[in-house]
Amino acid sequence: MELQQLFTMSETLDSNIVSKKLESSSEHAKKAIDAAAQAGRTVGDTAKKEAKAAYETGREHLGAAAKNLGDAASASYGHARSRANSIYSDASDRAHDCQHQAESFIRENPLQAVAVAVGVGFILGILLRR
Repeated sequence: MELQQLFTMSETLDSNIVSKKLESSSEHAKKAIDAAAQAGRTVGDTAKKEAKAAYETGREHLGAAAKNLGDAASASYGHARSRANSIYSDASDRAHDCQHQAESFIRENPLQAVAVAVGVGFILGILLRR
């Protein structure tokens, strides 16, 4: 064989090796791109799952907070209502006591009661004319 033929064969072999290496590189690049895309999808899915879990946890906590707030408001309202009823009952009892005392005084001292009523009426009449 001649040197020229050896050189041509060498170039052909080198060309085939280069071609195969380029094809191999291309396949590896495609696989790397596919792997990167899959990794991106996995990261996206994981982020979506984590976000959903965080949302659900937050929603549960807000629901519990709202329930606690409602319970506290109900308890405060119940306490305020009980206290108002107690004050009303005490005031009503005092008013009834005053009414009974006034009725007793009028029955025991009718002339004095009429005199006091006339005097109060006279004074109110003078004050209201002005």
